[in-house]
Amino acid sequence: MKTLDILILTRAGRWGAALALFAVAAISACGGGGGGVGTGGTGGYASGPISGFGSIIVNDVRYDESAAQVLDGDGNVRSSTSLQLGMTVSIDSGAVATAAGASTAKANIVRYDSELLGPASAVDIAGSAFTVLGQKVSVDPTTVFATGAGGLSALRTGTSVEVFAVYDPAGLRYRATRVALATAGDTPRVRGPVSALDTTAQTLRVGNASFGYAPAAGVPSGLAVGQFVRMKLQSATTSNGRYTVQAFGTAVPSVPDADGASVKGLVTGLATATSFSVNGLSVDASAATFTSGRSVALGTRVTVAGVVRSGVLRAASVTVITDQEEDAHTFELHGSIDSVDSVAHTFTLRGQTIGTSRSDLVYQNGTAAQLAVGRSVEVKGLLSADGLRIDATSINFE
Repeated sequence: MKTLDILILTRAGRWGAALALFAVAAISACGGGGGGVGTGGTGGYASGPISGFGSIIVNDVRYDESAAQVLDGDGNVRSSTSLQLGMTVSIDSGAVATAAGASTAKANIVRYDSELLGPASAVDIAGSAFTVLGQKVSVDPTTVFATGAGGLSALRTGTSVEVFAVYDPAGLRYRATRVALATAGDTPRVRGPVSALDTTAQTLRVGNASFGYAPAAGVPSGLAVGQFVRMKLQSATTSNGRYTVQAFGTAVPSVPDADGASVKGLVTGLATATSFSVNGLSVDASAATFTSGRSVALGTRVTVAGVVRSGVLRAASVTVITDQEEDAHTFELHGSIDSVDSVAHTFTLRGQTIGTSRSDLVYQNGTAAQLAVGRSVEVKGLLSADGLRIDATSINFE
C-alpha cells in the first residue's frame, strides 16, 4: 500500500482525515489563536469576488482602481480592463471611507488569479456541475459566465476553461464565481489545499486528483498537508490517473499589515470555532463578534472584518452567509452604455450584457426610452439563470 493511499481508503476515512488535517493546518497557520485585534498597521486589504464596476466593487466597498497596479497570478502587470465580474481578487488599498452610506477606497494593488485552468469534462447540467483537471466545479446562481462561454448548457467536453472559484473542503469541490474560455496555449493549472502528501513518492492530492511533483520547479519548502499550492501542469492528460506538475507558483500572496481588512470566502481550515482559515488566510477570531449568530464549519461562506498583523487576520466580526443569502446578493454596475438592443431588451455596460425584461424593474430619473449609447447609468440586478446576463432590478440615470 502506498503512503498516499492511507488517507483515502474510504469516504468516511477520507472525510475524517481531511477534518483532522485541516484542523492541524489551521492551528499551525494561526499560531494557536489568541492575541485579539491589534493596532499599528496602515491602509486596507480586501479579498473576494468582484460584484460590480464603476470602480470595482468587492465586499460592498467601491475601490478606485484607475491608478492601481493590476497583477495576475504569475505576477505579470495587466490592464485594469482585464478585471471582470465574478473574478476573485485581493486588493491592497488606502483607508476605507464611508459617507452617505457608501464605502470607498483607493486601490494601490489589485491581484487576481483563477483556481483552475484546463479542459472541461463530465458536464452535469441537472447537477449544476462539471469537472476540470479531476476537480468538481459547482455552478451557483451567482456564477458569472463570460461572453463566449455560453453558460453551463453550452459547455462541451474538451473545451478549455478558466474557473475563478472558492474551494470547499467539506464538499471536495470548487464553487465557481466566474467561468470563462481559456486563452489558446495557456498552461493547465490548479490552486488548492493539499489533502494528502507522500514526500517519498513525491505525490500529493488536491481535491479529487493526484499529482506527481518529482520533475517540478519551485517545490515549496516545508510542503505539508493543509498548505495551499498553485501548480502548473505539464499537460492536461494524466499518466496512471495522475497529473504531472511542471512548476509551483505563489499560492497565497503575502498580506500586508492593514488597519481595515475584509475577506469573503469559504472556511478552508478549521482548528476551533475561533481559529480557522478563509481561502488559505489565517484568521484569529478570539475577539470577534459573530454577527449572524451562526458558527463556522469547514466549507461555510463567511465575511470576516478586522485588522491584519503578520499575515493573520485578527477578526472584529465574522458573518456566516447562507447560500440563500448569497444567491440574493445583487450585482452593481456604473458607467456609460456601450450599446443598446431594443429587440432583445438588453444593453451592454462595461462589456456586460444587461437585461431589462424583469417585471419588477424600477427606473429612476428616466425611462426605458432614454436608454441610449453614452448615457451614464447605475444598474443593480441579479444574474440570469444561465449566468450570462445581469437582469436589472433598478436602473438609475446619473
